[in-house]
Amino acid sequence: MTSAADTNPIFAGSREPALSGLAGTFENWPGPVIEVMRDGSVAQTNDSGRALVAEILVGEDPPMRKMVSLAFDAGGSVSDRLEVVRDGQSSWYECVVLPLAVDRALVLVRDETYNLNVRQALFESRQRYRDLVVISSDFAWETDANGVFIFVSPHGAMGYSAEDLVGHHPIEFVIDTEVDRSELPYSTRAPVTNAQIWMRGGDGEEACLVASAVPVVDHEGVWRGARGLCRDVTEERVRDSALAQAKVREQVVAYIVNQMREQAKPAAMLEAAVAMLGRAESACAAVYRRTKSGAYELSATHDDWPTSLDVESVLPVSGDLAEPFRSEAVGHRTMASITHYRGVPNGAIVLARPDNMKPWSGDDEAMLAAVAGQLAIALRQIADQRELERLSSTDALTGLMNRRAFQASLDTAIARAHRTGTSGAIIYVDLDNFKAINDNYGHETGDAVLVEVAEILKSRSRTYDLVARIGGDEFVVWLDGVNFTVAKRRAGELAIEMAKLSHYSAEDLPQLGASVGIVEFDSAHDKDTAELVARADRAMYDVKTHNKKTGDVAIGAVPAEGNRTRSDDLVSVSDLSDSEEEVPS
Repeated sequence: MTSAADTNPIFAGSREPALSGLAGTFENWPGPVIEVMRDGSVAQTNDSGRALVAEILVGEDPPMRKMVSLAFDAGGSVSDRLEVVRDGQSSWYECVVLPLAVDRALVLVRDETYNLNVRQALFESRQRYRDLVVISSDFAWETDANGVFIFVSPHGAMGYSAEDLVGHHPIEFVIDTEVDRSELPYSTRAPVTNAQIWMRGGDGEEACLVASAVPVVDHEGVWRGARGLCRDVTEERVRDSALAQAKVREQVVAYIVNQMREQAKPAAMLEAAVAMLGRAESACAAVYRRTKSGAYELSATHDDWPTSLDVESVLPVSGDLAEPFRSEAVGHRTMASITHYRGVPNGAIVLARPDNMKPWSGDDEAMLAAVAGQLAIALRQIADQRELERLSSTDALTGLMNRRAFQASLDTAIARAHRTGTSGAIIYVDLDNFKAINDNYGHETGDAVLVEVAEILKSRSRTYDLVARIGGDEFVVWLDGVNFTVAKRRAGELAIEMAKLSHYSAEDLPQLGASVGIVEFDSAHDKDTAELVARADRAMYDVKTHNKKTGDVAIGAVPAEGNRTRSDDLVSVSDLSDSEEEVPS
């Protein structure tokens, strides 16, 4: 022990007395030991207490003096923690005051600065860890050896409270219930990072979690469970899926647009477009065009399209509805959209899946809506092209084939006749005295005559016969697959009907009539369709030479082996009307 300096008034007497008495029993105390008199003076102290005396017992209202007074007043021990500030740094001392007699007390001091700093650092570290867990994840968890949650972050997860999850196995919330439990991060026996799991949230919606976990083992290395962190990435996955679907839609639309530019044949373009749509949607697909009557006509299909499907039953009741429309057909789920061009319905797109496949989703609707506009343009382009083709091959006044279209169709018919060995005949009609109608009654009346002739020819022909107006008042008919006898009978029917056109002529004007030439197709000689038509034309002019002055309807027929019509072969309507023989249809 050391003695206090004689000049230090805090020490009793002229020198510091040796540490003795009961205080001596604390010779090995790890901290300061101070014996204090009732008046606050120090009777004795050990070396470590000497420096502390001036800091806790000297000065105005020193903290230790209050403790000493309180101990004497209480007649028992008093403890407290005192703070000593040195150079701006705090030191903490745990002090106990033990009264020894009525006039003195023993103060035992222990430096707690290090312990307090360590505890504070540990607290801050734990708080920092908790903050990082909260920031870096949505919830922390721990499972036991049975895979059951024994801990979940207090705020819960996925719409569940912590209490809802603790005591339950994670498999109860996993959507894929057939997954092997041991493969889940909640039961991992090795560190797992960023494992993706789809689970059912408290609101019934699907939630995508990314989990990282480590196994928990005891001191003997026995596996006891797992603990880890989970982050809800549902919004990210939904966003990624939406972006991916949008990219697919862009690709499908770009492909359709490219096909519209590149494909020369409209039908091929539509087939390619609907095939792309069907593949993208994993469904059967079909495109219908809307006719002028409002009916829907199948234009293109993909995959094994159920042709028995009644398209009218799967389309929205309102034909003006542009949004995709879902419905159920026999054995199929369907989704359809009406296509519109400049606000007018012009077709429909229909998708169909067997009813045991996945139902339609919002992504499917978005895809259908994205391609509907492009397919509406495609349908309009096809309609425009067909109309141009029709106009280019049709006589505008009568609606019959024009010369160019008739020639092309006749080439096909003759080639087929040569290939199959079938027969056929051409009827060539030229009106007589038609110019007098135009000159005296005007072209409007003349047009009416031509339209009526066209109707007569169409009404007396079959759907697969070829009927054309090839000149001002010249008409031609190809009778497919008929022999010469039938051809003459058909011509007789036409002659009788055309004789009724005489009412257009006044009595003082040349009478409106017609010259009709018939030639039988000769497969041995008629190699050129132009020659066949020319033979029919010559046959008609042979008739006209003998008939024009009479204003009658006369027929001249040339068999296969013939070339010109003889005057003895001419037959007039008057002859046909006076005959008792019926002209068969």
